[in-house]
Amino acid sequence: MSLSLTMEKGEPKAAVYVLKPGENILGRSSSAGVRLGSPDISGQHAKITVTGDTAVLENLSRFGTRVDEADITAPFTLVPGQRIGIGKATVLVFQAGAELQAAPATAAAPETRGTMAGKATYAATRPLSAPVPVGAIHEAATGKGVPTRAAAPVADDRTRAMPSGAAEAEPMSRPDWTTEVGAEGETRAMQTRAAAPEEIEFLKVAEQKKVKTRLMLGLAVIIPLLLLVIIFRPRTPPPEKEFEWPKNEAGDYLDGYEAAPSGGLKDGGYDLCFPATPGFKKRSIAGGVVVESLIGRDRDIPVRVYLQEEQDKKFAGMSRTAFVEDWIQQMTASGGRWNFDRPSPIAIFQGKENGIPGTRMTYQRDGDGTWFGVATVIRYGIRRIAIRAEAPATERARAERILSAQFFRPSLDFLRAYWEPASELPKMLEADILRQVRQELDRMAPATWIQTESLLAGLLTKVVGAGNPEVEAEALGMLTRLREREALWFNSQQLAFDSALMQGSLGKARKIAEFSKGIFSNPEDQRYYTVRKWKVEL
Repeated sequence: MSLSLTMEKGEPKAAVYVLKPGENILGRSSSAGVRLGSPDISGQHAKITVTGDTAVLENLSRFGTRVDEADITAPFTLVPGQRIGIGKATVLVFQAGAELQAAPATAAAPETRGTMAGKATYAATRPLSAPVPVGAIHEAATGKGVPTRAAAPVADDRTRAMPSGAAEAEPMSRPDWTTEVGAEGETRAMQTRAAAPEEIEFLKVAEQKKVKTRLMLGLAVIIPLLLLVIIFRPRTPPPEKEFEWPKNEAGDYLDGYEAAPSGGLKDGGYDLCFPATPGFKKRSIAGGVVVESLIGRDRDIPVRVYLQEEQDKKFAGMSRTAFVEDWIQQMTASGGRWNFDRPSPIAIFQGKENGIPGTRMTYQRDGDGTWFGVATVIRYGIRRIAIRAEAPATERARAERILSAQFFRPSLDFLRAYWEPASELPKMLEADILRQVRQELDRMAPATWIQTESLLAGLLTKVVGAGNPEVEAEALGMLTRLREREALWFNSQQLAFDSALMQGSLGKARKIAEFSKGIFSNPEDQRYYTVRKWKVEL
């Protein structure tokens, strides 16, 4: 039976989320299986564990989770039809047998554009200006107020036949520019004749042709101009949905590096990587450094990247949870108002090969403005390395991806010398531990590597607390040699696995994958997850 959640209130509206067997995280984090966008929801707000046809809801956020308006304080078994309240305005309905349905696509209404053809039709059919009155022609030709003398029709080549009743009509004629001068110098009105209907019609047609010609010439100029404007008009780029790591004009990433207080990558330590946009600022803080850059298409969104490092023997006696909680309390006491989300239970690995696991969490703080940030806390022996990146809280949705990038760039030596304090110290003498580890390193025995690494971590925890630098240096050297052997063996197995797949030897590839899983069985090693991705398709 399929179990699902349907969005009753909140965004995206009416969305359906199918619950997979096992754990389903509800929250705003990009790693959540049921990702919710409301700003009043934690990164990992709640968890639904599906076992068969049973779904158990568990609250993960200090802001609480509700079922049918009642807060839950312990794992709660859901019943179909119950409403899960998250945040202030998000309600999900738990259903059994519901199927995810795609929202019907809404056909966009066709865009109606005016056409030049339509404009041409309008211009061509609109009425022409009224013709000039006959009387006005007569006055312009003869002069206003000058009396005219009726002339008897003369049968010459200028006489036109007139229809019946034309004698009563106002006479019209083209001007005859001969005048007769009297003895006293008086000028008689020129002789005129009436215009025939054919002539009037000819004038109308000629005027219409002129108008049409002018219109066609205008269209011949306007249409190409409009096409040029449409083709070469400046186009506004679409808004940025999320910020990317900035690049220069050549398309290369703008990376900047700052050496760690304990030593940079060139010295066998690590560097802080940050977006080095033009004009970035850098300043020192207690135990580290902070870099401020401007990101976004217009370089107008500030981003701050902090690196802080401290060393204390008390860290050796802390669990990882207590280690991270101690840092959160330190930040809360540093000033301003901090609000941390629950730390992710999944380790975030930094670097290659074995990797260095870190604990990641999101937060919001008020101080010099309101900022949203992503913090990564790393325990390296008795050192605590904290890296956090933050942007204005108003840009959380667009900046969360870049804030979750890896700003930590360790050297290979730093990676291979990584160790975490052991919860239980070995009961063997230091000399006996070193002797046993030397024997294991002299022979290629992958099955003993996890036990050897555990012995070295316990020895380092013991001698660092007691202050024995000579044994500490020797143990770190052995740990580095062990990691070198692990890297060589892992690379050979990966090549053998890929080769078996290419040759179609599925059985051999499957054996290599299963054997590698047995060797890399420590979840604190990045290769634990890598070998479990080696799949053999039947």
